[in-house]
Amino acid sequence: MKMYIASDGWPFYQQKDGTLTDTPNARDCDLSYDSLDQLLSFDEDTREATLDERKRWAKVRYEHNNSFGKVK
Repeated sequence: MKMYIASDGWPFYQQKDGTLTDTPNARDCDLSYDSLDQLLSFDEDTREATLDERKRWAKVRYEHNNSFGKVK
């Protein structure tokens, strides 16, 4: 799955149907675009994520998903 980073640093994940969503699971997303072209029309500085960015966002998702119900 390709991942893109908007100019504000927010990730978007390209789904099999070409849509881009703000979560890897399209059913859980809050924001989506119909295509990369549509996202680029709103934010021309969007770019493909680097490996380090992909790892960072995977860690953020993991920590978020495993923090529910835990007292910190």
